[in-house]
Amino acid sequence: MKTIFLVPFFLFVSPVIAGVKISCSHPELCRVAKIIFSENHISNFEFESLVKIVGDPHEFEPTTTEVKDLIKSEILISGPVELNPWIKKVNYQRSKMNSVKTINVPLEDSDYNQYASISREPLSHFWLYPKIFCSLKTHMEEQFVAMGYLKTLPQNKTCATEGAKVTAELQSTLESLKLPVILTHDALLPLLESLKFSSGVVAIKGSGHHSEASPQSVKKLYDALKSPKAIWVIETKISVPQNILSKKRNTDLVVNIDTANSEGTDYFQVLKIFNEKLKALK
Repeated sequence: MKTIFLVPFFLFVSPVIAGVKISCSHPELCRVAKIIFSENHISNFEFESLVKIVGDPHEFEPTTTEVKDLIKSEILISGPVELNPWIKKVNYQRSKMNSVKTINVPLEDSDYNQYASISREPLSHFWLYPKIFCSLKTHMEEQFVAMGYLKTLPQNKTCATEGAKVTAELQSTLESLKLPVILTHDALLPLLESLKFSSGVVAIKGSGHHSEASPQSVKKLYDALKSPKAIWVIETKISVPQNILSKKRNTDLVVNIDTANSEGTDYFQVLKIFNEKLKALK
């Protein structure tokens, strides 16, 4: 007679803890969330940016499918409306649904007042502004604590320290170059103006959706070109009229950079890349 061994079922089937999926209205919002959970050693979360930005981000509009996905997403991180004006309608639709959760991280008045900017649009590129980035990160952490995803509010001061360091290094580099800076558009304008380097900075286009070069910006461009040499910062995905770009002279220097997106867990990757490219001009 054969002996039958009964093996407990749990040896073959182990419990699987499903990860929580968090969606975002912009890739940079997902990046901040990933940084937060990485710093707190939490791994059972998945992140997905539901919008694939193609071309000039200021002329971009989400597809019908993307809008539907944003509205029905179970958990959505929604960023500054100045960055994505179309998110207001999405948030309104979500506010009528009890089955979804929205983590709102707007541009606060206290963030706006730190810079001498005539509009909020350039400041909504929060990953280019250390103080705003750190403020938004803290605001996101507070909501994660309220939702039970984090046990306590992190007291890490690394963000502020890193922000001060990268800003000081950028200021030093620009001052040492002693050349005016011409930006494709104004995403970096308030930050560079706040550094108060002596040669000055001008932006050709604004950050508003479908913004074009204005008579005022063209005049400032001509003022900058009074210098025998200038630095042109040509930003990826930002379209500028050829008649403006034709003003670039053989003596001028050029920095090509993507200011629209960054990767990884380095808080201020774009600013560090920008600084290194400027230093290479010396």
